[in-house]
Amino acid sequence: MTDVIRFAGAQIACTDDLETNVSNIKKAIDWAQVKEVDYLLTPEGSLSGYIPDWDSYKGRTVQDVINAEALVVAYAKDAKVGLCLGTMWAEDDDRFPKGYRKENQIRFYSKTGNFLGSTNKHHTITSYDQTVPSEVTLIDMEDSRQNFWAAGLICNDFWGGPLRGQPSLPMFVTDNLNAQVIFHATNGFRGELPNYDDITDAWHEGNLRMLSYTCGIPIITVDNSCKMNGFPYEGKTSSASGILLNGVWQVKVPRTGTQYFYYDFNHSDIINFATRKHPDQDILDQRPDITGEM
Repeated sequence: MTDVIRFAGAQIACTDDLETNVSNIKKAIDWAQVKEVDYLLTPEGSLSGYIPDWDSYKGRTVQDVINAEALVVAYAKDAKVGLCLGTMWAEDDDRFPKGYRKENQIRFYSKTGNFLGSTNKHHTITSYDQTVPSEVTLIDMEDSRQNFWAAGLICNDFWGGPLRGQPSLPMFVTDNLNAQVIFHATNGFRGELPNYDDITDAWHEGNLRMLSYTCGIPIITVDNSCKMNGFPYEGKTSSASGILLNGVWQVKVPRTGTQYFYYDFNHSDIINFATRKHPDQDILDQRPDITGEM
């Protein structure tokens, strides 16, 4: 039995059309099957589209989204690919007029199709997410060797806390909850305001790398390749898609169009919290006099 665990991401177009999104996710699963991926992450809203009225947009219903999810989950199960699916979702809740509350989620499924749980977005955009923040929890990720604990963070969950005077969620799930992997599904605003794009691009890159350096666990991050509202777009994503460890990109894909990527980690290192290593450890070993680290 190999000790490798393969995490992957799919930078795909999260459009405003449900059937198109199902097709895009299935194509990503096809690729993941060929590459023998253990867990595949899709962007924020990749199934439903990231639109405020996702449950009624162009005549669709909540049941239509549920049916679409069932299709891609069954497809991933047949392909033996674990799926970390970004989508808007309806949770039964009598406190809300429609009998459900809208959630922005990553929904986790094992390679055998078992529903492992979901994580909700916490640093929400009120006009889009229309939900209430919930407790931050981890997902017990199924693995035939030994399960591991993963945090699912959505877009602003990764970098929005300090801007709102709140704790950093990546540090919280690592330091307080002992997460062993972070899956980050994002879908940022882009393509309309060039100066804003430039500012947020620098913020996203810096936060991803510094928090990766600080947390010391694998971070899989993936963005939508079209505009946040699902409209066609040929420019750069709002943030880079790829996999980081200790502040260094292990793999980083081009910032335009559909891109698939994966990286192999040692499963034992994941479950034993042994992934942390200074990115310049070889230099520090030779130069113990060097100081100034954070």
